[in-house]
Amino acid sequence: MRTRLSVSFLAALLSIAAVTPARADDQLRLHGSNTVGQRLAPALVRAWAEERGYAVGETRRIVDEEILIPLAAGTGTIEAHVHSHGTGTGFSDLLAGRADFWMASRPINPAELSRAAPLGAITAPEQEHVIALDGLAIIVHPSNPVSSLTVSQVRDAFSGRIRDWSELGGRPGPIALYARDDKSGTFDSFNAMVLRGATISAAARRYESTDQLSADVVADPRGLGFVGLAGVGRAKALAVSDAGTRPLAPSRLTVGTEDYVLARRLFLYNGPAPSALARDFIEFVLGPRGQRVVEQIGYVSQDVVALAVPPRDDAPEEYRLLVDGAQRLSLNFRFGAGTAVLDNKALRDVARLEAFLRQPQNRGVDLILVGFADSSEINPYHALSLSTDRADFVATQLIPRGVTPRRVRGVGGVAPVAAEDTEYGRAKNRRVEVWVRPRAATAAAGGSTPPAGG
Repeated sequence: MRTRLSVSFLAALLSIAAVTPARADDQLRLHGSNTVGQRLAPALVRAWAEERGYAVGETRRIVDEEILIPLAAGTGTIEAHVHSHGTGTGFSDLLAGRADFWMASRPINPAELSRAAPLGAITAPEQEHVIALDGLAIIVHPSNPVSSLTVSQVRDAFSGRIRDWSELGGRPGPIALYARDDKSGTFDSFNAMVLRGATISAAARRYESTDQLSADVVADPRGLGFVGLAGVGRAKALAVSDAGTRPLAPSRLTVGTEDYVLARRLFLYNGPAPSALARDFIEFVLGPRGQRVVEQIGYVSQDVVALAVPPRDDAPEEYRLLVDGAQRLSLNFRFGAGTAVLDNKALRDVARLEAFLRQPQNRGVDLILVGFADSSEINPYHALSLSTDRADFVATQLIPRGVTPRRVRGVGGVAPVAAEDTEYGRAKNRRVEVWVRPRAATAAAGGSTPPAGG
């Protein structure tokens, strides 16, 4: 009798445990963007767990776009939940307390911000984290002869104004459209950056899964789609241009500097009182090991690299002389309208730039900062003044860290990287480019010009 009671009691305990959710401090819940959640978030969770000494169990699929990753250590078991039903769903879950992190493939929008008071200062650096850079890739079948399109051509195709490839320089035949669904932050980005008020054609096939969309474009010689950079797969990504800009394909440099016209940021947002577990996870993600995972998955990390690129031939001679013989670094500093105040990503980029320059192989280089304005900023003289202020401001952030730029100049509202008929485009043009050049080459080019106040 005693044995039967013990067995029954144990069975009851197991039954209760099976339906009792894990405590909040035993969970890591990431909800939202499919772009972030499909491969990047699970890979980051596994890498973080392994570095912290957890044994990573077999991933369990709960339902479509929802997985659970069990993590075990001497201190107990943690359940990592990744729900990837779209950026908009992640905000709702964070607001309701059902998520520790909101995965987003776009920044918080005004409608969400108006509801976000319970989440504290959600756009503060402690709660808004840029975890990776991405390019919204316009993809076609590998055999498609088209190599570049303008934003307006992509908009006209997806809105149904252009229906045949011959109108885009391709072989005659109807265009088959492939698009993400309305819950997707990727679609939100496409809507803001490409459609710009136009309505997507009812003929477009809609997808929750990035991978399935890309696979279907690869299988369709008439296909035209859009995905995040890591979702390109075997498809062909086109170069894209906008009014007043040159065609650029998504790449390590063009996405890293956000000069690619459809570059975007991938985010994690947390509430005002994250758990110790959540704080540790986000620090890992933003650090060197987490950023290596970003690269491995196919997105662009925020690690700084130097790349040899020719200066733009549409830029003024002063600019070309400034950067002659220099290498471009894979980051830009960006600013708000009419201001010289860094955004959240740029604040962390100051530390990343300092760390790059302190590497032994980079100690013999001179740093060059070139500021830009958007052409709408009051008048050409004010734009020139603002662009100089922005370059000087970056310099003043570096000098206390022991890094003194050799040349600091503003060139005004020239050489735009985005059309200036939207706030999004104007924001991309308000920037400071960063270049490095061997010290001997700088001396040969005409000496140094230290920053104002330096």
